[in-house]
Amino acid sequence: MLKMIKIALVGAGHMGRLHARTIAGREDAALVAVCDTDAAAAASLAETYGARALGDASGLAGAVDAVVLAAATAAHRDLALPLIRAGVPLLVEKPLAGTAAEARQIARAAERADALLQVGHILRFDPVTRAIAERTFTPAEIQVSWRSPFTGRSTDVSVVMDLAIHGIDLALKWAGRFPEEVTATGRIVQGPHADEVEARLEFAGGCAADLVASRVSPDRDRRIRITAAGETIELDYAARTARWGSQVLPVETGPDALTAQMDSFLAAVRGEAPVAVSADEGARAVEVAERIERAAG
Repeated sequence: MLKMIKIALVGAGHMGRLHARTIAGREDAALVAVCDTDAAAAASLAETYGARALGDASGLAGAVDAVVLAAATAAHRDLALPLIRAGVPLLVEKPLAGTAAEARQIARAAERADALLQVGHILRFDPVTRAIAERTFTPAEIQVSWRSPFTGRSTDVSVVMDLAIHGIDLALKWAGRFPEEVTATGRIVQGPHADEVEARLEFAGGCAADLVASRVSPDRDRRIRITAAGETIELDYAARTARWGSQVLPVETGPDALTAQMDSFLAAVRGEAPVAVSADEGARAVEVAERIERAAG
């Protein structure tokens, strides 16, 4: 029988609620605490799942087996560092931090402490992405279109950190290296940060990634197109389809991305597997995102 892993959730906002529901549906984990500076939000979410409500995370070390950090991005570093130093396994929502310097500080602290830290780049675990996960390819061109209507969420960061970060993470994974050149343009619609961005990443060896992201689009469009060795790979996350050339690939109906991500995190906590998305990978995604923000002005 698998050990029941006691988990605390830090952050009772939109993503925190999704994580809470995912944890509560498991047989190998229990949500035992919800922490948020908004006492009412913490109490409401904690009551829903029979957990304790806490105003801060200072007492979690030694009381839980793992922490899911889904607080505001700007608070990630200050919340993560004490938990890392205390040896608490962490799943940190993407982006790892609000700035490249803070993300790298978290990654260095995790390395020094030999701490278990996984970054929540959820698209890695989406069934559409999983449809090509076992296939090997060397991309020549990657095109990412990620557009959504305005929801009012995540306006504390730009659309680069909010939505484009998905494509950045996958582009870095598939290209297998850091981009040599980054160019971008951006536009503020709702503010205070850029709500639309177009960026191009150019990698050594000739691979290029073109990223388009908008959180003020009238339509939802979530597609990735990859050209590799004369083949075209098309992933449509809205339609839930995957194609490799003329071949239609099977896309699993389950587990969903959050469940698959939690599967991987808990396997790492139990010592059964390495983390799926390392702190270094999370920091590199933020570093590229910051370069895009600077280039977009």
